[in-house]
Amino acid sequence: MFGFFYNYWITIVLLVILATLIRQNFIINKFPFILNDKQDVIDNQIVKNLQISADNADLEKELAKMNQTNMEIIESTARYKFGLIKDGELFYRVSRAQESPSIED
Repeated sequence: MFGFFYNYWITIVLLVILATLIRQNFIINKFPFILNDKQDVIDNQIVKNLQISADNADLEKELAKMNQTNMEIIESTARYKFGLIKDGELFYRVSRAQESPSIED
């Protein structure tokens, strides 16, 4: 019997390793079933990422709108308080007409 193990020791070692790997994969790790669970986690994460991307796009649009509004407020303040004009614009000042003294007096 010892001669049998001596002649086929490599085969026996490889069979023990194979049995250990099969036990690890199919019994402990539940190999084929765990793939479905992991795929579900990946699919859920993809859905969350798409939702976050849509939310980011909405926030970027809102930010651009706020920046445009802020620039309009700054431009209005510069025109009103400081009398600034853009390049190519003409500035007209309208003043009230003053009554001149009548000659008849």
